[in-house]
Amino acid sequence: MKKLRISNSRLGKIRFRRFGDKYLLTNDWGRFVFVSEEDFQALLTDKLTSNADLSEELTKKGFLLDHNAKTQWADVYKNRKEHLFKGPLLHIFVVTLRCDHQCIYCQAGRRPMNSFSYDMSPQTAAASLDIAFSSPSPSLTIEFQGGEPLANFDIVRQVIEEGRKREKTEGKTVYFTLVSNLSLMDEEKLKFLIDNRVQICTSLDGPKKVHDKNRPKTNFDSYDLTTHWMEKINDAYLKEGLDPDLAHVGALLTVTKDSLQRGPEIVDEYLKRGLKVIHLRPLQPFGFAEKTWKKQSYSAREFLDFYEKTFDYILDLNKKGVEILEKTASLFLSGILTDKGSDYMDLRSPCGAGIGQIAYNHDGRVYTCDEGRMVGTMGDDIFCIGEVGKSNYQDIINHPGVRSVCVASCLESLPECTDCAFLPYCGVCPVFSYVTQGDLFPHCPSCDRCAIQKGILDIVFNRLLTGGEAIKTLLKRWTIKRDRSSVYTPRP
Repeated sequence: MKKLRISNSRLGKIRFRRFGDKYLLTNDWGRFVFVSEEDFQALLTDKLTSNADLSEELTKKGFLLDHNAKTQWADVYKNRKEHLFKGPLLHIFVVTLRCDHQCIYCQAGRRPMNSFSYDMSPQTAAASLDIAFSSPSPSLTIEFQGGEPLANFDIVRQVIEEGRKREKTEGKTVYFTLVSNLSLMDEEKLKFLIDNRVQICTSLDGPKKVHDKNRPKTNFDSYDLTTHWMEKINDAYLKEGLDPDLAHVGALLTVTKDSLQRGPEIVDEYLKRGLKVIHLRPLQPFGFAEKTWKKQSYSAREFLDFYEKTFDYILDLNKKGVEILEKTASLFLSGILTDKGSDYMDLRSPCGAGIGQIAYNHDGRVYTCDEGRMVGTMGDDIFCIGEVGKSNYQDIINHPGVRSVCVASCLESLPECTDCAFLPYCGVCPVFSYVTQGDLFPHCPSCDRCAIQKGILDIVFNRLLTGGEAIKTLLKRWTIKRDRSSVYTPRP
């Protein structure tokens, strides 16, 4: 083969991580390449003699730069960071803290169903909507959270109806999402939600035995009630003529100790329910979860063992033609295999707290994010950045708390993160760091969240390295996103 000398005077900033006898190299543009140890050492010492294929790959992926290429890669970088120029997209309305479940990992600060003082008022809802529509973002996602948001459905209805009116008059596209345990759903509520194209999401922790243990409800089995309404909602979408691949009930999974030995069983339950996405989410130490954290928690290593076995089970299903993806891996793969900016607030640098999302509590207090609001339920309002009726959009976005979480989550300036090979795809959560380590800035060597994200990225890159083109093609499909507006467009 043709041999050639490559001068590292053209070598841009690289980050690296060892994978067996290979090195993973990444750069600011999100490109990656695996090289042998010999080629890696030669590249660093300006002694690289390689075949033309490696030279071409390094140049094509922006590891070797010339003057003309710098503008091209600047445009790629800008595209990956485009969310920084749009303003808060996600607006979380916590319309009540009342809930009829007693979930063992509750983070939301649940209150009894007769505690009506924990409901959002019409005035607070209207003022919160004013702030949301002040965001310069051309589209808004308004997400109803709780407690159980259906317990204060009048406010849900008010916000949706007013939001739809303002969508037309103010030229913004508005999406609505309801996160509900579905226990208070009825035909009237469902018709209103379907008519107004509200995306409904619930929690499904796996088979009946696991789900009911994690999410107990007095007088009823949570699993039976949840799955009953999941079927009814999906049938309603079908009757509307909507695309069933897109318009269906979403489901969230929280991995507890009881889940760790049941990965394939949980995946099979999702398939049984017609779901094509499963999000293997570890427990989080926020809100009321802190009280039972020692009893319910597990180590990062235990979670990663569970994750890897379940991830490989999902891959095996895909090889057999069964369509289901794992959400965390899909989010990482979007950054690894495409130039799209992350839709996930926790995987941005800086994170989305305050600049990508805002949370409006039932009592009018405004938080950087829903996790920050959960810390508020623990009696610490460090992440509170305003109050509706007293603070306007400019007050909130310019609050010192927003600036603090931005600085604390900018990976490019954080020790450990700045030189990590996974920087282009990762993100940190100042709220998690604050709760677990007493500091907005993460101490990565002792951070379980960091260990879990690195572990998952190790698994993903290992499969890309060893799985061949077939696995890479399969995983590439996990990054394909369809225009969200098509979710509610009847099929031709």
